[in-house]
Amino acid sequence: MIQNILILGGGSAGFITAITLKKRIPHLSVKVLRSPEIGIIGVGEGSTPALTIHLHGYLEIDPGEFYREALPSWKLGIRFLWGPRPFFNYTFNRQYDTQFNILKYVTGYYCDDDCRCADIASTLMEHEKVSVRVENGGPYIGSDIAYHLENETFVAYLEKVALRLGVVIEDGTVENVVRNGDQIEALISNSGQRYEADLFVDCSGFRSYLLGQTLGEPFIPFKESLYCNRAVVGGWAREEEVVKPYTTAETMDSGWCWQIEHEHRINRGYVYSSDFISDSAAEEEFRRKNPKITKTRVVPYVSGRRERAWVGNVVAVGNASGFVEPLESTALGVICGDAQGITESLLDSGMVARPTVIKQYNVRSAELWTVIRDFLALHYKFNTRLNTPFWQAARNDIPLHDVQQVVDYYRENGPSPIWRKTLLKQGDIFDMEGYLAMLVGMQVPYDYHPPISDEDRANRSRIQDAFRRKAENGLTVAETLAIVRSPNWSWSLDFYKEMYKAARR
Repeated sequence: MIQNILILGGGSAGFITAITLKKRIPHLSVKVLRSPEIGIIGVGEGSTPALTIHLHGYLEIDPGEFYREALPSWKLGIRFLWGPRPFFNYTFNRQYDTQFNILKYVTGYYCDDDCRCADIASTLMEHEKVSVRVENGGPYIGSDIAYHLENETFVAYLEKVALRLGVVIEDGTVENVVRNGDQIEALISNSGQRYEADLFVDCSGFRSYLLGQTLGEPFIPFKESLYCNRAVVGGWAREEEVVKPYTTAETMDSGWCWQIEHEHRINRGYVYSSDFISDSAAEEEFRRKNPKITKTRVVPYVSGRRERAWVGNVVAVGNASGFVEPLESTALGVICGDAQGITESLLDSGMVARPTVIKQYNVRSAELWTVIRDFLALHYKFNTRLNTPFWQAARNDIPLHDVQQVVDYYRENGPSPIWRKTLLKQGDIFDMEGYLAMLVGMQVPYDYHPPISDEDRANRSRIQDAFRRKAENGLTVAETLAIVRSPNWSWSLDFYKEMYKAARR
């Protein structure tokens, strides 16, 4: 029976896992061992609604305190400077997998030429607004919103929550591991301290110290599908720039560049392939397009996953288990899902990690990484914006694996979502909406175009106009932050109920 858990690593993966376990299983002894010599990556991060729902629904973390101390700004989706359109918006709402009563077809069929304002979130992004107004003039904030976070501030807040729940946090660097087959008996720190546990959670980042280095679990690289392996990151203090309610993903010569919006800072990062461009050339291109950037650093990485995430009494969470570039900001959502999977598995099995439970956890983990890999590959396969050697290779050579059947269906039938259940794996986190957003957004051509009447087109314009009126009257990020920080603001019960429902779907 598992009674004591040791988490190796004190970044976002370590603390989210610790908080999840301790919140849901209060009697469990949970300790975080972090190395002061290693620290955390400390870059700006974007998330998906999976993090929002996990924090405020599953963990019931007070949003008021979170906004005051973690200092997030909001994210409605991703603006892609990608493909032949000037840009397109990928939102966390349904844009294309919808059908309005006054329209004959699903929304995607009306977006060949103009995909703007397909839903309210996209329209808000068009107007640089983050929220519609409710009756009292305040913002509506629901479960379909994500965050932009400064990693150091976020981790500091998570540490505070963990301590409040009774998680023990110790500093120390592991120098030796005592193991017996695929079971780890103890970790020995550089001070000679011995740390024993029933279950060890490896949150040691790219080192994968326990699962990878100690137990030797094989690593499955994704290089065939995802060419990029480095990022040069930097940013600048915000001046007069508007705080945008979305992440930007911009096509670059040998990869792409993110822009993450914080209240007082703008973070940029160029994700690229060293097979197509040198570090110095990547930095030169990065600075040329972003002259305000100050200090930069290069972060090397390898995309892929461990063959199994849970081996013996070790389970890896975060980069120790797998990693892909932040093109869809999946990292924090995957961490939340893993932390919840471990917790619910223990609760369901009477705190005993039986082999069949571990096997199913590993099946879920492997399928999730495969889905993410192939969805990101889709982004590269059809981006026709540039004709550099990198993008030529991406379009010609990247395999789509199971996603190929989605593309084949789309090519013949257009943006129809009717066969979503057979085209996609069960539990695909992107759903049919995600695939349609990318295929329609990149203007991937298709054969079947249903006859759209003038009346239908007029009705479509009326829907867009209604969205625009709401967005024009909406609130900016700065206005919304001022409201939720006001002493007169209180979070409604509806917010908690919506988050609670979303967390338990």
